[in-house]
Amino acid sequence: MQLRSFFSPLARALPLALLALPFACDELDNFDVPVSGAAVIPEATLLDELIGLVPFDGFDDITFEQSFANQGVSPDQVDSVKVASFTIVVESPEGQTLDFVDEVAFFASAPGLDDVRIASASIPDGVTSVELTVDDVELEAYATASSMTVRAEVEGHRPDVETKLRADVVFDVDVTIPGCE
Repeated sequence: MQLRSFFSPLARALPLALLALPFACDELDNFDVPVSGAAVIPEATLLDELIGLVPFDGFDDITFEQSFANQGVSPDQVDSVKVASFTIVVESPEGQTLDFVDEVAFFASAPGLDDVRIASASIPDGVTSVELTVDDVELEAYATASSMTVRAEVEGHRPDVETKLRADVVFDVDVTIPGCE
C-alpha cells in the first residue's frame, strides 16, 4: 500500500513530463552568438558635405566557427541562424548623437551568396543609441560559410567631430541535438 502511494503521483506526472520534453529541447538547441563591430566616422570635410559619404565599417569578417565549437556543435548541425537584435551606440565623444545619420541598413554577404538585408532603421533626432528593426531572414548558409561580412548602407552626412560608433548584433542559432529532434 505504501509503495503504491509513492508511485501514484509519479505515474500521473510522467505523461506531463513526456509532453514537456520537446519544449525543454527548444531551450537546449538554441544559443546566442553576440558580435560587436566598431567604426570611427571621420569629421566632415567640405567634399564630404557635398557628396554625403558616411562610412561604417567594422564587420569585415564574421566567423561562427569558434562559437559553434564552444557549444560543441558542427556547422552541419546548424538548422537556423537569425538576427535576434541589432543596436548602434555612440561611444565617443560624450554627448554626440546620431543626428548625422538619417537612415541605415545592414546587409549580410558570404562567398557565393546574394547580399540580404538583415536590419534597418530611420534614426530619430537626438538619440545616442538605436535598436534597429530586424528583418526575418534565414542566415544559416551565411553563418556556416567560410566567412560572413556585414556591411552598412547609410544615408546622412559625416558628423562635425570624429565619432566612434559600436554596433552590437545578437544572432540566434538553432542546432540539431541528438535526441531532441
